[in-house]
Amino acid sequence: MANEPQNPGYDRVEDAGTFQMLWDCKYCNTKKLLGVNHKFCPNCGAAQDPNARYFPSDEEAIAVEDHEYTGADKKCGNCGTANAAKAEFCTQCGSPMKDAKTVALRSEQMTAGAFAGETKASAKADFEAQKSGAPAAPAEPPKSNKMWYWIGGAVGAGLITLIVMFFVSRAVEVKIDSHVWEKTVKIESYKGRTQSSWCDAMPFDAYMVIHKQEVRSTNKVADGETCEMARVDKGNGTFKKERRCKTKYKDQPVYGDKCYYRVNRWGPERDIKATGGLTQQPVWPMVNIRAGSCIGCEREAGRSEAYILNMTEVKKPDKKHSCSYSESQWRAIPDGAVKKMKVRMTGGAKCETLG
Repeated sequence: MANEPQNPGYDRVEDAGTFQMLWDCKYCNTKKLLGVNHKFCPNCGAAQDPNARYFPSDEEAIAVEDHEYTGADKKCGNCGTANAAKAEFCTQCGSPMKDAKTVALRSEQMTAGAFAGETKASAKADFEAQKSGAPAAPAEPPKSNKMWYWIGGAVGAGLITLIVMFFVSRAVEVKIDSHVWEKTVKIESYKGRTQSSWCDAMPFDAYMVIHKQEVRSTNKVADGETCEMARVDKGNGTFKKERRCKTKYKDQPVYGDKCYYRVNRWGPERDIKATGGLTQQPVWPMVNIRAGSCIGCEREAGRSEAYILNMTEVKKPDKKHSCSYSESQWRAIPDGAVKKMKVRMTGGAKCETLG
């Protein structure tokens, strides 16, 4: 029977039944006693320990038929016996239950497959984790899914290793092989250029227009759902199972009118460069352009310069590095000089460490 979602993030929650928890008698070691039927050990008479209840596997789960739920059990302050929430006096020692505290609950468990069984050690570990504030251990994944956990772990470890190697560096000695300076003038031209846009945004001066139907956006539409099972300790020797589902969505394309056209615009045309070494005076290249606003006219679009040192690692001559510096720093280091510098474990010089 479907219920309204009880958990944020779920679109649908179904009740999958109520089942008995299990517990082991710590006195005679009788195992897998039932949380509702066996409030006392049938072998030695010891009272059930609410902190020893654990979840059964799906195969071992015994459904609770017509069991009245009055709330989580309360623990007798005198003898520690778990009593039903509505009990007025302890069934073990007769003490009043008026001020008795509710027993601790197991952490909620989730799985996309089948639930595996537990032991009382699982309950102990869960309660200890709750006291320390640590997250509870997830339910044991089905064996068929364990391989993907291993694969995911290996991939994650590999990514972490790459990240660490990028930031970790080694100190090396490098020899300055050569100095190179570059001065670049970027040139733009005004001419017909191929562009595209949605037709309702096409510029007024476009020409040679071609219309095409293409995907302009997408709509999210429902496409089934993904579900997982949860088991929730009710605190009275039972737990409930819920099937919690989220709706899956897929992108449905929305088509629009796309236009391809020519339009006269300024745009990148070419770079004019001048280069040299330490013995040549850095100068800007000669710029000879047809200025104006006509078709085929050109203009400057910016200037840049770089002063580069080409280096070789002394102990590994096959390792080459190039770094750009200010002109003053570039001139202060002669060809043939040996300097120290840090290099990343993944390769690539940390140019700012040259010194």
